[in-house]
Amino acid sequence: MQGRRSRPKNDANGRASYLCFRAKMTHGREAEPENDAQTDLRQNLTPGKHTHSINVQAIVDHQGMFTNIVAKYPGSVHDSFIFCHCTINQHLQDGRYGNGLLVADQGYGIQPWLMTPFGNPSTAAERAYNDAHKRTRSIVERTFGILKSRFRCLDITGGSLLYSPEMVCRIILTCAILHNICVKRNVPLLKPDPYMPEDEEEEDAGLQQEVEQPNTAAGVRRRQQIVNNLFS
Repeated sequence: MQGRRSRPKNDANGRASYLCFRAKMTHGREAEPENDAQTDLRQNLTPGKHTHSINVQAIVDHQGMFTNIVAKYPGSVHDSFIFCHCTINQHLQDGRYGNGLLVADQGYGIQPWLMTPFGNPSTAAERAYNDAHKRTRSIVERTFGILKSRFRCLDITGGSLLYSPEMVCRIILTCAILHNICVKRNVPLLKPDPYMPEDEEEEDAGLQQEVEQPNTAAGVRRRQQIVNNLFS
């Protein structure tokens, strides 16, 4: 599934509509493998949780569709490491998406093409930016909630996936593709589901205290330009 630039929406969601891409990580749990030496995926536990999992990177557009997904790293791998080593990051560096932006949490370093919130907003404009950033990225939480509601095997309430890590990765990708088909064809959930995910970033905050991808001066400048142009 290739990443693609989504068109800015109208002002129904306010200024948040200018931020087109969204990035999110989630952990897909798997059963304990029989042989921990067979593959790198089997050699890593999610730190602090004592469960085997796959750390999944996904980019979601404003329609709640997955435009890019990476499902091949164990749960112990840092989010920003996955992003630094994925194809979409290289495409963004090469300028393939023009002025398109990714919107991500503070687990990432800010880049000219990747906007993160202010850690300690000190002005009304910075707080307004953070609010728009949060509202823009909320589609990711909703999309993962719908994905896990459609495919309970991906949710912790559905237990573990009793397959090899490689097969678990293929299952995650397949579910994402089927989700996109459902969105395109307006397929509703079989029944209204009260389940919506907790903010997994809050849950994982203690597991990823250091940002492996450093902030860049160019990224800081671009964020400030957005604040000055849209929120001041």
